[in-house]
Amino acid sequence: MRRTFIYGTLLLVAILLTSLSYIFLKTFSKETFSVLANLKRKYLLLSFFFVFLYHTFDNLRLYFLSRAVKLRYSLGYGYIMSFVNTFGATVTPAHVGGELAAVYMLMRKGASVHKVMSIVTMKTISGLAFFLLALPLLFIHFKNNPDQMLALLEIFLAVVLLFGALYLLGRFIFKKNAGRGSIRRIRETLKRYYFYLKIFGLKRKGYLLASVLSSVALYVCFLLIGPFLAKAFGKDGSVVDMFLSQIGLLYAIFASPTPGGSGVGEIGGLAVFAGFFEPFELGIFVILWRFISQYISAFIGGILFALCLIRDLRS
Repeated sequence: MRRTFIYGTLLLVAILLTSLSYIFLKTFSKETFSVLANLKRKYLLLSFFFVFLYHTFDNLRLYFLSRAVKLRYSLGYGYIMSFVNTFGATVTPAHVGGELAAVYMLMRKGASVHKVMSIVTMKTISGLAFFLLALPLLFIHFKNNPDQMLALLEIFLAVVLLFGALYLLGRFIFKKNAGRGSIRRIRETLKRYYFYLKIFGLKRKGYLLASVLSSVALYVCFLLIGPFLAKAFGKDGSVVDMFLSQIGLLYAIFASPTPGGSGVGEIGGLAVFAGFFEPFELGIFVILWRFISQYISAFIGGILFALCLIRDLRS
């Protein structure tokens, strides 16, 4: 896992630097830096407040699921997990590291593998609830804004094809043989894993519902970061319009194979927010939005993850 996160971080940095260079060359001008000096601090702080709410609901959804199978830890540790999970999701392709980080952080509390697997599975299922509920809004928005749909689709496909080609090249150059695990141990783990999954469906429905509601709330908070950051730029446009305009980008970011949706998030952000900003404001807004909504949390999570590893290795 450590090696996966290290390689993913290096790949993230490479993609991010490329994306930021593109944004800088395409959008920055003499007026760009003067925008930062005139940001409205009240709304800037509100955008950070929604980041805090995002982590709060992320904390709660895992907290409810853990309580359902009698795994206990403090809410403070839950916040640490949320930041570490964000780090894991940001530095691995297709956000898979978020689940790996959750497994590691929960097992630090003495939980068995099958219990942790069931919690993380239900966390993933609860997270899908928002994307299912948001589908009608996505279709309506794209029906009214077909140009934005085509722009996002082109960016997404370009990133997928490029990243896929690089991935295949890397597999060819650094080909490794996978080891074989014990089949009996895998079967036993899967049996216990299935047992805990049934607990959520039969006896702990209330906990699962609370997790689903928390998942919906956390994505709503994520989508509110952009509108309030726009108000910090002095924009008085509709919060609802900007909220809806981000939904397609959110799908693209989470479907992207790149670490943390890098590349898609930055370049896609230019297409999504273009109608709300002047050209010289657009690039700096997208950069701030991505750092506030994801990369700052990932940086904090990376530090916390390193501290947890150091502590575990010393014990």
